[in-house]
Amino acid sequence: MIIDCHVHVGRGERLNDVFQIDCTVERAEYLMDKAGVDKSVIFPVAYEDYTGPNTEIAEIARTNKKFIGFARLHNDMPNAAAHLKHAVKELGLAGLKLGAVPNREIMDAALELKIPVLAHCGMGMAPIKYEGVAKSYPDVPLILAHLGFDQGWENMFAYPLQAIYLAKTYKNVYLDTSASIWIQYVIEQAVREVGADKIIFGSDGPWFYPSIMLACIRDLELSESDEAKILCDNIAGLLRL
Repeated sequence: MIIDCHVHVGRGERLNDVFQIDCTVERAEYLMDKAGVDKSVIFPVAYEDYTGPNTEIAEIARTNKKFIGFARLHNDMPNAAAHLKHAVKELGLAGLKLGAVPNREIMDAALELKIPVLAHCGMGMAPIKYEGVAKSYPDVPLILAHLGFDQGWENMFAYPLQAIYLAKTYKNVYLDTSASIWIQYVIEQAVREVGADKIIFGSDGPWFYPSIMLACIRDLELSESDEAKILCDNIAGLLRL
């Protein structure tokens, strides 16, 4: 089985950001089927208010078993913990996607709910900023997206090293591979330094195609067991599938 841990779905409302609008579930499923992906973790594109979009994601996951839904929240959202608890306990969402370093209210709720947190990392966000979260909440699985990759030359190589450091230092830190195809050797370095047990396959679909990201993983010529950990077993374990 192959599980993609990082896929965006939703109509979106930021019309000045073409990457955050009209990411349909049909497109996500087409790319999955084309790549041979069995399941995908989906969450909303960017919104100002995630109440409705979280409900939409939950309904998609309820009616199509190819999808596993994660909630999204803003740090400054009033009653964030209550919204997260509703999303998990009432809507049935299985985790949380964040676009910034979370506050204690959100992390306390994630700890209580026993869910993983997938956090935006790199792409303008230095991975080292998450060290306090990893240290303070050792029982909350923290998945750092994009292997910490940053598109700017200044941090393109430095940020992934920060992410690798965090995964090596903290038992609860994992790295997802989404949108890291520009520096494929860093994926190999991460596997070598932190082990396949800490790497999770993600594409950042629909903007990055899962078929291309899968090719990057398979090109590493890992052992069958290590490849299975990255493509399925690690995220399946965190989600208790």
